[in-house]
Amino acid sequence: MLSPFPREAYTDPSRFARELDLLFRAHGFAAASADDLGRPGAWVRVPMPDDRLVVARDAGLSLHLLRDVCRHRGVALLEGDQGTLSSLQISCPYHSWRYDLAGSLLRAPGAPDGLDHADHGLRAGHVAPLLTSLFAYPTLPSSAPSLPPWLASLELASLRRARRLSWEVDANWKLLVENFQESHHFPTVHPGLEALTPWRDSHSLVEADGWLGGVMSLRDEVETVSTTGLLRGRRPIVPASLRRLVHDAWIAPNLLTSLQPDYLLMYRLHPLAPGRTRVVGEVFVHRATPDDAGLDEVFAFWDRTNAEDRAVCERQQLGMASRWEGGVYATSEDGTRAFDRWVASRLDAEPSP
Repeated sequence: MLSPFPREAYTDPSRFARELDLLFRAHGFAAASADDLGRPGAWVRVPMPDDRLVVARDAGLSLHLLRDVCRHRGVALLEGDQGTLSSLQISCPYHSWRYDLAGSLLRAPGAPDGLDHADHGLRAGHVAPLLTSLFAYPTLPSSAPSLPPWLASLELASLRRARRLSWEVDANWKLLVENFQESHHFPTVHPGLEALTPWRDSHSLVEADGWLGGVMSLRDEVETVSTTGLLRGRRPIVPASLRRLVHDAWIAPNLLTSLQPDYLLMYRLHPLAPGRTRVVGEVFVHRATPDDAGLDEVFAFWDRTNAEDRAVCERQQLGMASRWEGGVYATSEDGTRAFDRWVASRLDAEPSP
């Protein structure tokens, strides 16, 4: 079933702009992956439709959120989506103003006497690690995001990234989260997933602050979620007590996680427009798991499942662009409803009961 939010919540540009301000900038959001910023001078662009933000690692290995626009005449400074600056500096291609990777103004040719360099840097907020992601805070957060216990206890140092993919979906970002928050659609949309983790054996966790979760049970003959359902020698990354379960969690506002017995899925959702979202998906496995331990079975399974979700969310966005009215929550969609209430509480626009 569809959310009681009106269709304008998924199509209106002014509503979309408010969400960027109130749900992302004012809250903090998953902006990048620590694995993409491993060395001094590395930088990555943060997809944001109305700003130019990058995360950069300086000479001292600290991370910084910068606005990649010269403070002199507003010239865009960096090209592309990521790179490495061997000079550990950013130089303007117009009048050669120069900045370090902490955002401080180092050189300002032609500037008037008395220009305060400290007031003309690039810093746009700060960055803090959360799991394998980096959260950007354009304004100071009131508190760090909380985590479900199964993620808080995860030994991150034992993991390595096995895969990273990026794709775009012609659908509003909230539709992707709402879809993630329920498994009622498994039999219709994901028969392969239903065969491994039946939706009727799932339940939602909706009372937490800053995250929402879901727990699914593996069928008796299944060891993990893949095309074969077999571990193939991959090292477990969870305690024995959790190896018959799959734990999903949305971490506000845009990070989706799925903890399997032997790997961790991470999805960052970057809103690009009311009807378009960039997804960055990553797979993390135990460092002792070799590449030939059936990882292709994991990748193939999620390629298919993600394509199925993409197709159904794009069809839903097409419906939202019509004169459609209405929508109800199925009784099994408590996680979806909880997410909508989180959104509404921050926009001061409660959805229908």
